[in-house]
Amino acid sequence: RRFPRARGIAAARRYARSRDGLVSFAVVDSRGRSDGLAAARRYVSASVVKVMLLAAELDRLRAAGLPLDPGTRRLLSAMITYSDNGAADSIYYRVGDGGLFAVARRARMRDFTVSGYWANAEISARDMAGLMDGLDRVLVGPHTDFAAGLLAAIVPAQRWGIPAVAPEGWGVRFKGGWRGTERGQLVHQIARLERGRREIALAVLTDGQPTMAYGIETVREVAERL
Repeated sequence: RRFPRARGIAAARRYARSRDGLVSFAVVDSRGRSDGLAAARRYVSASVVKVMLLAAELDRLRAAGLPLDPGTRRLLSAMITYSDNGAADSIYYRVGDGGLFAVARRARMRDFTVSGYWANAEISARDMAGLMDGLDRVLVGPHTDFAAGLLAAIVPAQRWGIPAVAPEGWGVRFKGGWRGTERGQLVHQIARLERGRREIALAVLTDGQPTMAYGIETVREVAERL
């Protein structure tokens, strides 16, 4: 059976349209089909682009034949599990825009752009759902188990939204992002959910939310309907 079902996607659309600000979502269902709402709209990435930084650093290590040394392990862990921006800066200075664009090409992203700094990246819901759907293709090299494990080990304070409403028995790998913008509060979350051989990928992107709590509620309620 297809998961999420069509009626869940329709309910998520109705809810998203009722919210303040901008709300987009994209889902790749358990049969590999894509759906969503305003899924091609571009947003500032905030910290969800750190999944791409993680993949780009694995690329760099593999290409150079370098080990995953303790310092790099600590940087990647901090960048993903509690979203440390200083660690993201350090990784970005290693991989640059070129490293991020290489990941975007491998993930078949259509809307991604970045210039000069990781926090300036622009993304769409359809691209980020596709990134998480193709996570096994995106994370390459001898350290993929470590990298994938980080996405399942986010600190409890950041396990709001999608992981908070994931069905029982489903494993969740995810990343959130949040920041203020000229519109208001931006709150994003992207995820891959797995149970046995069934898997789905999901991205909920928002901007112009009145508060971060409101944005978290938007993400959670879209995901719950799905």
